[in-house]
Amino acid sequence: MPELRFSISTCSGGHGTADLESLARILAAHEIPFTWDGYCRLGRGVTDVQMLRSLPPLQSNPVLLASLQNEIAAQQQLVLHWSSQRSPIPAETASMLRGFSGFRIGLVTSSPRSHAEPLLRAAGILPCFRALVCGGDCARHKPHPEPNLLVRERLGVDWGLAFEDSDAGLASAKAAGFTAVRVGDPNYLPGIVAASLGNVT
Repeated sequence: MPELRFSISTCSGGHGTADLESLARILAAHEIPFTWDGYCRLGRGVTDVQMLRSLPPLQSNPVLLASLQNEIAAQQQLVLHWSSQRSPIPAETASMLRGFSGFRIGLVTSSPRSHAEPLLRAAGILPCFRALVCGGDCARHKPHPEPNLLVRERLGVDWGLAFEDSDAGLASAKAAGFTAVRVGDPNYLPGIVAASLGNVT
């Protein structure tokens, strides 16, 4: 049976709806527009620092960039507290993960371990993952293959399926030797996983 590796979060990079709304409010206070489309284009699959550095108003303003990083980090701690009490991970996805057997499942996220593990624990799915690669585990982030090469090493597999919702994640997974499958909406992940497994088993 082929091994399975996939990346799952409410949005790639570990951002939930409340998290993105707070991020948009912080940026708006500095007259920096930030929309859902902008996040999908710039923020999916990458770290917050990478995303902020890609925003044109911040590319020439390192002082504001540093200030925003501090503001966003503080706000994320509050959102993390809320999320740890009520998991943002869809119930269908959690149920799917608990039902897997015979697969080695790993997760690659740009979020730090201090953010990722409480969310997975709150959803009751942390034990489902044999390997967890977080933002602080690698010197280079998606789209570089390093995060996916590391999860492949930790799982002890040569190949697998990688489910990603970002261009950066897809590029990273493909470069690391995985068969990458795009997930346009995390709510559809269980169906996409089932269809993909049907094609390879």
